[in-house]
Amino acid sequence: MLTLEDVFPPFALRISCGPLELRVLRDEDFPELVELVRAGIDVPGLPMPFLTAWHQEPFAPGAPDGFPTSSLRWWWTQRATFAPDEWQLALAVRRDGRLVGMQDLHATDFAQTRTVLTGSWLGRAHQGAGTGTLMRQLVVGFAFDELGADRCESGYIVGNHASAAVSRKVGYVDDGRRRIVQRTRDGKVGVDEQCVTVTPATFVRPDGPVSVEGAQVLRRFVGIGHPAADS
Repeated sequence: MLTLEDVFPPFALRISCGPLELRVLRDEDFPELVELVRAGIDVPGLPMPFLTAWHQEPFAPGAPDGFPTSSLRWWWTQRATFAPDEWQLALAVRRDGRLVGMQDLHATDFAQTRTVLTGSWLGRAHQGAGTGTLMRQLVVGFAFDELGADRCESGYIVGNHASAAVSRKVGYVDDGRRRIVQRTRDGKVGVDEQCVTVTPATFVRPDGPVSVEGAQVLRRFVGIGHPAADS
């Protein structure tokens, strides 16, 4: 009998270190994830961290519009469009078994660019405890060690000091700014985004041992070999 991991290999991925575990988001995670979003993400005094205020949509379970329906469509679309030329891993972050946030890893034409994009968020109640730094270290280390990435790119809205601090702790360095548009509840707003990049030379690894499961089947699924085989 085939397992879900056999059918969709990204589900086999598991990255852990200390109290943290990252696994690809599953349908059974959705109720807990919705409650996490409802409890709040934004920090008073800091800029909204997203391009679109999806987390501020009216709560309307079972309705065709609003949260969580629109967000569920986005997470399901990531699976439906997963392909070697473009893929996105939506990783549910659990600390001591409790869902606390999401860590994304996205790549386009990875075999040619060896570049990934990272993005993440934590529920407001779980911020400030080192979780944001560790979850980013885990996914960046995975990209370098298991996928053979040469660089990881990210960005944050200028003024978001918490996100800037996490980036520095992981080893990201400034890589220019750009003007972007945020879609807030009050309409479109122009803001500055600080672009940041981390490479194996600047990466700051976590203090504890890291365990990775399911990397081999994921590499095969996206059509890349093990980095050691190319060295």
